[in-house]
Amino acid sequence: MSIEQQPARTLVDRPTVDVDPDATLRQVAETLAEDYIGVAVVRGNPARRGPGTNAEGVISERDIVRALAEGADPDTEIAANVMTLELATVSPDDTVARVAECMLDNEIRHVPIVDDGLVVAVVSERDVLKSVLEARRA
Repeated sequence: MSIEQQPARTLVDRPTVDVDPDATLRQVAETLAEDYIGVAVVRGNPARRGPGTNAEGVISERDIVRALAEGADPDTEIAANVMTLELATVSPDDTVARVAECMLDNEIRHVPIVDDGLVVAVVSERDVLKSVLEARRA
């Protein structure tokens, strides 16, 4: 099977990173920096976070930069106010080619994988590129 036909779930190599909707932009930025990622899933109650709970949205580096450029205070503005609500998503069974198309069509660098209405993972451009390079080396 070619890399383009492999399912999106094969791209997932780490769990989602979740943040609270009330986290400040500084706190979200610190989380992104600590985990070397560009997007976090915004989920409510911290005791019920994780892939088995529904996402309220996602917050990316771009969302934070846009908010700061518009004058937001990183110590008082919260994730819920700047997160992306309408998500372009793929399913675990969509192909890697579909993931790449979704990224290009929506001009995004991260795509949530949604299964039964729940965000179960997030795939990045880096994940797609790594998979393509590994397939070429094989």
